[in-house]
Amino acid sequence: MNKVSSSPRKQHRSRAKAPFHRRGKEIKVHLDSSKYGNLPVSKLTVRKGDTVRILRGSRTGLEGKVSQVNIKSRKLSVEKALIRKSDNKEVPLWFDPSNLIITKIDLTDPVRKETFKMLSEEG
Repeated sequence: MNKVSSSPRKQHRSRAKAPFHRRGKEIKVHLDSSKYGNLPVSKLTVRKGDTVRILRGSRTGLEGKVSQVNIKSRKLSVEKALIRKSDNKEVPLWFDPSNLIITKIDLTDPVRKETFKMLSEEG
């Protein structure tokens, strides 16, 4: 059994030094309560292909698919949210998961589809 420290310093260190298989599970985004309010969970681990709506920042209200998930920095980019650099290149804006909400879940993965089916039966 793992001991969990109450020290903020130790909590920060364990989160900063977490291995990648744990970091990926930490990237959770709230579900849209109007569509998924009947589920017993309020957050899901976000994946490439999920449709999200931006709640904070310069692109507030924009809705698009998740194009990339950066596990190292715990950020994700949305397809339509780009910024133009001075040399006219367009690069993705990176968002914190707390500033997004999932509006449509991508169910192409059979394992995720089965999990979502089990969740909807519970709720």
